Amino acid sequence: MSSRKFFVGGNWKMNGNKNSIDQIVNRLNTHDHGCVEVVVSPPTCYLQYSREKLSNPTGVAAQNCYKVASGAFTGEVR
Repeated sequence: MSSRKFFVGGNWKMNGNKNSIDQIVNRLNTHDHGCVEVVVSPPTCYLQYSREKLSNPTGVAAQNCYKVASGAFTGEVR
């Protein structure tokens, strides 16, 4: 029987800024994920910033964005 790995994903929608990302990244980088795969989905404009700050094994996923500054919105990245 194979060992099952849990998956935890955080979709930030269109919420956050560099300061809030830094706070989340600091927690993720200092926590042992053990047998859990952790992936975050920051707003598109912060994808590279997040990837550069996060240490492995935390993954970064892309998501759509929307025309407003913040909130639970998604749309198309063009």
